[in-house]
Amino acid sequence: MNKNTRKEGLQNVNSTDENEPQIPRRTMLKQGAAVAAAAGFLNSQPAFAQQQAPAIATGTQAGRRFRAWVQETDRVVGRAGIEELRLTGLQPRQVLVRTEASAPCYTLVQHGIGGTPASEEWPIVPSQPEITNHTAVGIVEALGTDVRRVQLGDRVVIGVVAQCGQCYMCLRGRADHCQFSFAVGGDGFPPPIATRADGTEIRASIGVGGLSELSVAYEEYLCPVFTDLPAAELSLLGDTAASGFGATIGMMQIEPGSNVVVLGAGPVGMSAVQGARIAGAAQIIVSEPIAHRREMALQLGATTVLDTHAEGDNIVESIRELCKGPTNRLFAGGRGWGKGIGDVDNRGPDFTIEAVGLTGDRPLAEQPRDPSGIQAMQEAWEFTRRGGEICYLGWGQPGHVMYPAKEFANSGRTVHAGQQGGLNFMRDMPRLVRLAESGAFDLKTMVTSTWSLDQTPQAFQVVADRTEMAAVVVF
Repeated sequence: MNKNTRKEGLQNVNSTDENEPQIPRRTMLKQGAAVAAAAGFLNSQPAFAQQQAPAIATGTQAGRRFRAWVQETDRVVGRAGIEELRLTGLQPRQVLVRTEASAPCYTLVQHGIGGTPASEEWPIVPSQPEITNHTAVGIVEALGTDVRRVQLGDRVVIGVVAQCGQCYMCLRGRADHCQFSFAVGGDGFPPPIATRADGTEIRASIGVGGLSELSVAYEEYLCPVFTDLPAAELSLLGDTAASGFGATIGMMQIEPGSNVVVLGAGPVGMSAVQGARIAGAAQIIVSEPIAHRREMALQLGATTVLDTHAEGDNIVESIRELCKGPTNRLFAGGRGWGKGIGDVDNRGPDFTIEAVGLTGDRPLAEQPRDPSGIQAMQEAWEFTRRGGEICYLGWGQPGHVMYPAKEFANSGRTVHAGQQGGLNFMRDMPRLVRLAESGAFDLKTMVTSTWSLDQTPQAFQVVADRTEMAAVVVF
């Protein structure tokens, strides 16, 4: 079917009579699911989740078998692996999703390959066996009784951050800090969604658990997407790509003709590069130690790339010089090349996005200058011009960042703490999908390898090694 001529929400591929009533797509999906469910119910042969029909005919999802990548409550090598689990029943606001794809997040590499990362302060250690990963894309197969946001047959992105639309933060316009996120259980964790054969209860990582044939998430984490984009590409929009792009349209409003610096060109930073390009930035400078990432940054919109190692301690001055501007004449739009109030340099980018974060085990591709990520945060402050904006997207850094009090009080800089870059999940996801469909937001280039569920350790390994831009597990 020609996507350009398809009527949104309608599908009747066999009809040649334009007067014949068209059947809504959701109705067809429901009918198909019911037929498939009846067939699956009558078939007594065992099958894994991706081969089973939706269990609508039984009226319940409890007991349905599926496979998932489960992490134990420690970081010991070998204490994570694929297990066959059985679903518990859906709670009223929960949704069952047949997973199409899930992109392993770097913050969870210890869940995939074991071992302790570089710092004992690494923040994520499960308190109970859990299904790993916190984002996915898939098809809705069953609904809790109170679900209203999605319908059977919908394709959905499951995000890392919820958006309930009713809590204090959502009502204040800060959906990126929705209070429903990460706190859907009485102990601050989501309730179990499955059990092992021995009865051990299994949770889903922050209520999502994407590396699983079936995902169970609260509706607040779901956004329906009406697109034929490949699942591997869509999977990036639940976390990394949305976070980087979100910084350019959420936390900061990047202006046409502006100077932008992006520190770190992983999936988050690379998405920020694309967001800055789409916003019309005149100069996009990327600092990155890994050669293949610098090359991709140039391909996707960067105007200048800097080798973090080659620049060394000179990186602050290098970036200031690149952003100096053509004139020092203040009444001709010049910035001035000296220091202003508080000894803050007038040179530097208008917008800085830090996307470095904590580095775990030594990556195969290249070791960063500072595995803690603190140095990048400090340098972002130092080279951003007076009145500029900084968005910190890196995660997991131990220790502290020190700002001179005089500069902090008088430099006019704005500092954003970038939970998903300030993304408004329900508002912005359709925009990101349309940009991806048009090719303006190039997710295809960013997905550099795909893996099966059985290859989850290899997928996590290439993420840890940073030899791939984005590795995706597809089902």
